[in-house]
Parts: sequence; structure tokens; C-alpha cells
Amino acid sequence: MLVKVTDLMFNYGDKELYNKVCFQLNPCEHAVLIGQNGAGKTTIFDLLTHKLIPDKGKIEWTPGVTFSYLDQHYKVNDDLSIKEYLEQSYKDLFDMEEEMNNLYVMGSDIDDPKYERYLMKAGRINDILIARNFYQMKEEIYRVLSGLGIPLEYLDRHLSLLSSGQREKVYLAKMLLEKHDVLLLDEPTNYLDVVHVKWLTEYLQNYPKAFLVISHDEKFLEDIANVVLAFENKTITRYKGDFNYYREQSVVRKEQYEKNYLAQQRYIKKEEEFIAAHIVRATSSRAAKSRRTRLSHLERMEAPKNDTNYVNFRFPYSGDIGKDILSVDKLVIGYTKPLLKPISFEIKKGEKIAIIGKNGVGKSTLVKTLIYIIPRLGGNFFFNEKVKISYFSQTEIDDLRVTPVEYIQSFGFDLTTSQIRSLLARCGIKADLAIRPLKDLSGGEEAKTRLCKLTLEKSNVLILDEPTNHLDKIAKASLKDAIEDYEGVVILVSHETDFYEDLVDYIIKLD
Repeated sequence: MLVKVTDLMFNYGDKELYNKVCFQLNPCEHAVLIGQNGAGKTTIFDLLTHKLIPDKGKIEWTPGVTFSYLDQHYKVNDDLSIKEYLEQSYKDLFDMEEEMNNLYVMGSDIDDPKYERYLMKAGRINDILIARNFYQMKEEIYRVLSGLGIPLEYLDRHLSLLSSGQREKVYLAKMLLEKHDVLLLDEPTNYLDVVHVKWLTEYLQNYPKAFLVISHDEKFLEDIANVVLAFENKTITRYKGDFNYYREQSVVRKEQYEKNYLAQQRYIKKEEEFIAAHIVRATSSRAAKSRRTRLSHLERMEAPKNDTNYVNFRFPYSGDIGKDILSVDKLVIGYTKPLLKPISFEIKKGEKIAIIGKNGVGKSTLVKTLIYIIPRLGGNFFFNEKVKISYFSQTEIDDLRVTPVEYIQSFGFDLTTSQIRSLLARCGIKADLAIRPLKDLSGGEEAKTRLCKLTLEKSNVLILDEPTNHLDKIAKASLKDAIEDYEGVVILVSHETDFYEDLVDYIIKLD
């Protein structure tokens, strides 16, 4: 056993998130943690990694077991280069390599009376590096970077100069290279295209140690899981088998749970009726009191949860503005130097397009150029002068201390707090979620909050940069319906083929 969770309870304010959650992770298990947005998946990771303290229960790591954690809001010192960042885990070895190389240089001067001593010391360091698999580890760094789509020529590039997707890949690469006893991965495929998801899938399939992964990508889960931990009725059920086994057994288990719950409800009702009828009768009050005591100690089952967590996105259309919407003529994009060859395309009234390509190729840079966040390096583009753009950025909200209500209020909409909460609820941010700091919400709940803001903006052009990241199946389906129903132009950046392939009129592939 690597880690054991026993009778875990955790509340946010008055809301009970978990009710006596129990599970364990064993050596070599490839486990996935599933549940709808807001079920508490990321919170489980924060509890496992001691970022949060449970209200009750125990989390027991076996002494000596190590873990790595890639969360949805991972932050590092972005003044480091990729090479410097990745070498942090092996700094002592790289320092030894540098010392060895310096000794070899000094030992090359045969006029120096100490040259033999330098060479002998360098040889001893080399033996240590060989014993600690240093040279294989350097090859492994290059293999992992290549597998995740990070060009080796980027090694000296600072993290601050990378796209958000590229940074996420570097963070993930470091975790994989550390090879701790347990990997905790929260939505690791969000910034990976199909080729790199396939590479990560194969890497995890062959991973010799244990991992626990949160993801809404069911195909990915099917390929990597041999244990499924599923949130069901405020607790976690463990399924020892692959994802298809979970699907089959969860239906059976759900049906049995519903039967048991209804049976318990009938029992409670019968007992309460007896108590109410006999508690004041001299001849039977003792029996009534005994039943009341027994009933007070009964562990009551949670009401079965409906699998559908209502979400309804709608993007208001500001009205027709004519046939020609956007013309892009030999546009050159980039920060200090061009990322791609000049780009040209046109978008007409009502067209929906998808922009696809490998991470870091320039998809986000293109849309940021089109909305003047980044200056163009050459060429031109022209929007219809009556265009009204709503934009969903891939970047998260800067200040996660604000609540969803405060976030919506910050844009100056003429709405009462009650109206804002009603709109947030329609977008899946219900009850007390609307007044919790965003830092305490899941990545999916933050994305729903940002999408809610777009439902308040009238527009005729909708630009969405990876809007499905972190969203569960229900929210994705609602978003897809909303895009389909939108009468204006849609420019969609996405790596999820299943989401955009039957939604758009044509695809622009950047390479």
C-alpha cells in the first residue's frame, strides 16, 4: 500500500463535499479518479498532498513513499530556461558533470604537475555518474521532451517565452522524469494534441510505478486505467478493473444503491410513523422510544445523485452585419520573430472555423493578433467595421481570490447579485460555488465562470481558445449546442477532434 484514505470528511462552509471517503492506492496501480466538475477531484489531490487538511478522517502515506503532483494551477519560476528547470531534480549530478568537465580541461595541460590528479578525480566522478545512470537519464530527458512535442532547440528558452500549452508540457515532462513512487496528474492531456496524447498514453501504460490521474477524456482513461475511483453520492467507489469494467459495474451498482436507498426510506418512514403514533401512549411509549433511539443511530444513505448536472450556455447574437466578416492577407504573427509563413484566409457570414495545429505552433498567437493583444509583424487583416467580438482566452483568471459573482460584477453589467447568481447557476455554478473564491473551485468551474461572462455579451463574432479544457462531458455537450445555435461567426481553437469535427464549416491547420 502506498497511501490509504479512511473515513475522509471535508466541508466547504456548510456544504459537505465528502462523506466518509475510503480508498487506497497500491504499488504499480494505474488508477484514475473520475466525477463531474465540482465533485471534489482536485480537492482530493490537495488533501493527498497536504495542501488542505481534512475535517475528519485519515490520509496515511507509507513512510518513504514519494509523489509528484501536477495540478491545474501549477506555477513555477518562469525566469528559468527549460534546461535549468528540468535539471533541478538532478542538480547534484549536473554539477558533478560540470566539475568533471572542468577537471578534464585542467588535466589536458600536461605541464601542470597536478594534471594526473585532475584526470584521476575526473575518472572517479565519471564512475559515479555511470553508477547513477546519469547518461541514460540525459537521453531520457530528450526522449520525454520529444514525446511531448517540445523541440530540443527550445532547451535554452526561458519558460516565460513559452505558450501556456508549452509550459504545461515542460511541467509534465519534469514530473515524468522524476519517477517518484506516485504520479498525481490533474488533466494532463489538456494541452496535448492527438500525437502527444498517444505518446503519453503509451508512456503511462508502461510506467513501472503507480499513478492517479484526473481526466475528462474517456478514450485516454480507457487506455491507461486498471483501477477506477469514481465519485458516487459524496463518496468514492473503487473498481478493480479497466474503464470498460467500471462502466458495466457502475450501472449495476447504481441500480442496487437506488434499491437500497428506497428500502431504507420506506423503513425510516414506517419507524417514524410508529414513533409518532405511540410515543405518548403509556402502553407503547417505551417501544417508541427504543425505536427512536435506534433510528437516531442509523447511518442514512445519501439520496442518489442525478448524473446530469444542468448546464445551459447561450451566446447572444448582436445582429447581422453583412456578408464579409474577416479578411486575412499575408499576416505574419509572432513576438519578436515570425512563428509561421504568412497566413491568408477569409471568413464569411455565419461561418464556423476551427484553428488546429501542434502546441506552440501559434494558434493562440494568431487569435491574440486578430484582437490586437499582440501586434502583427507583417501583412494585414480587416474585420467588418460593425464587428462585436466575444473572446474566451486559454489563460486563466489572474486573481483567483475573487468569487464568480465578483468576477462577473467586475465587468460592469447592470445586474443585481441575485440575477448574477441565477445566470451562474444556469452555467453550472450553483449555490455556494458562486460565492467561493475561484482558487477553491475546480478548473472546470472556473471555465464555466468565464463562459458565463460570454453569455452576457452580445456579439457577432465568437473567438474561443481551447474552451473545453477542464470541462466535463455534460458541460462540453452544452457548449457544443451553444456554438451550433450561435448565428454569428465562430473562430474555435481546439485540440479535441471529437468536439469540432462536425461543428465547423472548415479547418485552418497551422504548421
